[in-house]
Amino acid sequence: MNYFKPGLREIGRKLDRQRHRLRSRIARRDLTKAETSLGLLGWQQAEFDPQTQAEVDKIDAYEREQARLTNESAGLAKELRELREQREAARKIFEEQRRKVQLERATLLQTHPGIEKTLADKRKTEPTFEKRMPEIEREVRGINRLYNELLTAEKQTPQMKEELMRLRERTVAIANEKADLRNQHLRAVSEIRALETELERDRATLAVLDKQLRDYQTQFDASDSQVAGQIRTREREKSRIEREINSIETAKTNPYLQIGRVLADSDVAPMNQPGALDKVKRLRGKLVEIDHLIRLSLEATAMEDRDTLRFSLMMWGIIAFVTLLLVLAAIPRG
Repeated sequence: MNYFKPGLREIGRKLDRQRHRLRSRIARRDLTKAETSLGLLGWQQAEFDPQTQAEVDKIDAYEREQARLTNESAGLAKELRELREQREAARKIFEEQRRKVQLERATLLQTHPGIEKTLADKRKTEPTFEKRMPEIEREVRGINRLYNELLTAEKQTPQMKEELMRLRERTVAIANEKADLRNQHLRAVSEIRALETELERDRATLAVLDKQLRDYQTQFDASDSQVAGQIRTREREKSRIEREINSIETAKTNPYLQIGRVLADSDVAPMNQPGALDKVKRLRGKLVEIDHLIRLSLEATAMEDRDTLRFSLMMWGIIAFVTLLLVLAAIPRG
């Protein structure tokens, strides 16, 4: 007696059964979809028993609730669109206001370096007056002393007369120089004050512009934060409604499935898509065929001698174990 064949046959049958069970699971999943689709297509066109009618009533209720939620979601979508448009418009207004103020500020700052340089130059020349006037006063006193000495001399030589003439001319020149220095001093002081006033005025304007920028930013941030909060609230509400709509859509699956099974059992096809019923029948037939193949395989296993089959499977198990050991031993190590 060949002890290898029973085990080999059983291994083949087991593999076939696993393959058929996998086909069965796929076919049952497809059948559920097909029956649900049949119920979806034909739930409004047949008279049902009270139990199935209750499923139809559930679908009606689900449809009404979905319609209400869909309208509510559409309203929220409209509000979200308007809020986003409002937010974008407010941002554009803010950006335009800020751009104008920044342009005015930049224009004002462009003139400062030139004013500050001119002011620095004026301040550098200002000490000339304070330094030069004492020198002139000392020179005047020296000229007056020398002039008096020459003027009171008993005998004046031509050289002394010439020196007296020079001293008188220098006295006049000094008077003119002092007048020029005073005029220059007054003009410089006036220009310095004008430049300082201009700078102070510009700094005050800059302070006003900076405050204006801060106020614009604060107002925009507060308004934008409020609108952003409203947008987030409506987005959460819309997401909740959409999840509820999806939940209802999922809940409708079971009534559609039950109705589809009733339609298939009653051989009622949707008027617009009769092929939906044919698909259900085809899948049901396929399941019957697969279940029949599994049943035949189990019957064949039951007809085998249990002891012989157990011994054969044990031998194949030993062979598989030894083969595995040989394979592992043949793998190169480290």
